[in-house]
Formats: sequence, structure tokens, C-alpha cells
Amino acid sequence: MSARASQRGVALVTAVLVVAIGTIIAVNLMWQGTLDLRRAEASLAADQGLLYLQGAEAWAGDILRQDLVDSPESDHLGEQWAFELPPLPIDGGVIVGRLEDLQGRFNLNNLVGADGMESELMRRQFERLLLLVEADPALAGAVVDWLDPDTEQRFPTGGEDVAYSDVDPPYRTANSMITSSSELMAITGFDRETYQRLAPYVTVLPRGTKINVNTASNVVLASLSDDIDLGLADSLIEERAGAEFLDIDATFEGLVEPDVLQEIDGISEHFLLTATVTLGSNQLTMRSVLQRDRSGITRAVFRSFGVE
Repeated sequence: MSARASQRGVALVTAVLVVAIGTIIAVNLMWQGTLDLRRAEASLAADQGLLYLQGAEAWAGDILRQDLVDSPESDHLGEQWAFELPPLPIDGGVIVGRLEDLQGRFNLNNLVGADGMESELMRRQFERLLLLVEADPALAGAVVDWLDPDTEQRFPTGGEDVAYSDVDPPYRTANSMITSSSELMAITGFDRETYQRLAPYVTVLPRGTKINVNTASNVVLASLSDDIDLGLADSLIEERAGAEFLDIDATFEGLVEPDVLQEIDGISEHFLLTATVTLGSNQLTMRSVLQRDRSGITRAVFRSFGVE
């Protein structure tokens, strides 16, 4: 091959390489531009979604405020707040929401009082609740140890710091109030399956909150006493007929211990708003714990995004 032909061959290969490299760079820039555009769209959708969810929170506050005006002495499942908000069309998407009475559940923080001492009454109820969801009632001791301020382990099923020192990575007990029911999965003896069976019936609220028997499920009602089985609990729910018990004391007297009567009520202060906004292919869910005081003012005390 002549030198001139060789040079032409090198020039051709060089030209092909330059074109190939240029094409790769152009495709990469186009791809990066597409990704940047999608990120910007997703970020904008998230910002818009958050605004819509804040609007849902304001809607929930209005509903709960009006409910207190309409029925200041009772909260039950026949009221407007208890009905799920139908899908509401919005610009570019849809939003749905529902309110749930958290005081229809067992408050885990009631297991230990403000004085740091275990409540035997609440522990017995929690043990019954564990049995009802086919879990080991001895797990109650581990939860009490997680909550109480001391380091004395309850035997044989308690769990203070020593119980968590061998896990990887090791950690310590909270020795304070639980902030999310999912925290149970960090407590010795609990696994995801046990937690998922228990989760619909428990909550974490300030100490001293009472169970609203007007909104409690049959499982929670049955946990109030050894004398209430699921069949009787179903009958009690039929008695309230989608509304309220006309006389809570008269209904439950003789079924529960006298001290338990002091721990149940027919009105609530804490509600859970679950709202989901869909904008195009983007979806955002917010869970907001709302506290309504006796004047009707409602405020969010906890928010989380996504599915717990």
C-alpha cells in the first residue's frame, strides 16, 4: 500500500472516530437533558402534590371543627368525618383522603405512666390484644421495658439494653415514649409479621388518652376484658348501630373491671388523615396525625410521607 493510500486510510478512520465520539456525546447530552427534564417535572409534581396534601389537611381540620360543633360530646362512625373523601379531580390528577379515629386503638404509651411505673391494667389489656392477633402475650413485657426509664429487665420475656447488645448493629432501649408504632419492630420478640397483625389495633399518642368505644373495632373491644370475646364484641358493635352507645357506663358495667370504665370514652381528640395525590405518573401519600382540642382548633402533631 502506498504512503498516500495509508494516509487516506488513517484519515478515514480518524473521521469515523470523530463522528462516533461526537454521536456518543450528542446522545449522552440528549439523555442527560431528558433526565434533567424528568427530574424537574418530578420535583414540580412533588411540590404541587405537597400543596394539595396541605389543602387536604386544612379540609380535615374544617370537618373536625364542624363535627365538634354538631356533636360536642360524641365521636362515632356515622359522622361526616368517618366517610372517605371520594376521588376529587384536580388539575392534572386526583386526590383522595380519609380520616380515622386513633383513639379507637390501644395506645402503646399507656403501658407506662408519667411516673415511669408500669400500668398493670394496660398491660393486661395489651396481653389480651396480643392473644387476639395470635401473638405471644409475653411480648407485652418487652414493650414495657422499652418504655420504662429503668434498666431492670422483666423476666423471662423483658428486654432492656442487654437484650440488644448482641444484635448487629447493637442499640439501646428507648426508655421513653414510643413515637411510631413501627418502632415495635425494633423490640425483641417482634417481627414484621407480628407487627403487621397488630398494627391496625395500636397507636402511639400522649399518655392518658382513652379508648373511644364508639369507634373501636371488635378486636379492641374484646381486649378490654376477659369476659368479652369476639362474638360479644361483634354484638356490641351491632348495638351501637353505626353510631354511638347511648350509655357507655351502662353498656360496659359488669363486662369490664371498674377501673377500665375510667379508661374508655365516647369522644376523641386524635385522628389520622391519610391523603394521596396523583399527578400524572407521580403519586405522593401523607399520613398526618391531627389533634383537635376542645375549642375545635386542629393542628398536625406528626406527618410522614409514603406507606408506613
